[in-house]
Amino acid sequence: MSNVLFITRYYGEMLGGTMCSQRNLNSLKEIYDNVYEYRIIDKSGLRFYISRIAQLCHGYMGGIDYKDIRCIKKLIQDLNCQIIFIDSSLLGKLVKILHNAFKGLKIQVFFHNCEYEYIKSIYHGPKKYLYSYWTFKGEKEACKYANKIIVLNKRDASLIRDHYKRNVDACIPISLKDQSENTRSSPTITNQLPYILFVGSYFPPNVQGIKWFIEEVLPHINISLLIIGRQMDLLNIPFFVQHQVKILSNIKDLTPYYQNALCMVMPIFTGGGMKVKTAEALMYGKTIVGTKESFEGYETNEAGIFIECNSKEEFISKINRLLPKVQPYNLDSRKLFLEKYSFKATLKQFKELALSTK
Repeated sequence: MSNVLFITRYYGEMLGGTMCSQRNLNSLKEIYDNVYEYRIIDKSGLRFYISRIAQLCHGYMGGIDYKDIRCIKKLIQDLNCQIIFIDSSLLGKLVKILHNAFKGLKIQVFFHNCEYEYIKSIYHGPKKYLYSYWTFKGEKEACKYANKIIVLNKRDASLIRDHYKRNVDACIPISLKDQSENTRSSPTITNQLPYILFVGSYFPPNVQGIKWFIEEVLPHINISLLIIGRQMDLLNIPFFVQHQVKILSNIKDLTPYYQNALCMVMPIFTGGGMKVKTAEALMYGKTIVGTKESFEGYETNEAGIFIECNSKEEFISKINRLLPKVQPYNLDSRKLFLEKYSFKATLKQFKELALSTK
């Protein structure tokens, strides 16, 4: 019988990282007898300041602090855990600590991104230097002391090999439990004006990408754009395209909006790992027009699922060519989801990893 401790910093609202983390946890529960979860919560009060000092001076990234480490050690002892699944490479320092504290403990680390590269891309000034230094050190320790390293895609595998001289043990892409198997494949509202769809919360890469699309591309295509996402109503839409844009925030059920959309647009230029919304769009059988970054980690030989555009001119010309012929339901997209990016598909890979861990 195996007891597993799952340690995560992703929980709460189901955004990209949290959805991936939940997938990881649910996969482990399908495989092992007992899976326990430890959440690294946001700190408050005096503990917040103590934690921040520990982060800056000793490299405790990912929100972890001394109290978390004591609690985790006690859980491992009390629950007699044989396997630790650390759900972020930002917690690399913890990998070394647990490796040295418990002989024979099997430690798996899941890289949501190559965090070192991601942090370098989003921070500036002293924060960029300090956070990237500690992140590099932590990820290096994760690669040195973990029994298994898991990544989402080949790009991250290559970055880890280049930076830390470690080959990954598994490449398991993002996946979702199938939420559309019992829904209609055809549009649910036949008299609705056609639109293209963007789904994403008010998060810097999403905001940057969709603002660029609205200003540079939308005026040159004859279609409405529907934007759905938490707090996306904060977007400032230029006057000259307001008649083409509709924004919905905090929508619980996206199904009818996906079904009725002609296609998805994903003008995402920065980030790491894989984009969960790409898998979600595939689940609903959508054709996706997006950047190379939007499709990172997704693989197919079928033409007509992913339409890659990386410039204003490409987006305009390819969308204008697509609109007269695109169908709201793309069977090839749906098949790709079931074969590679559904929960059932990646569960097989987690099972193979578990067999190699014994």
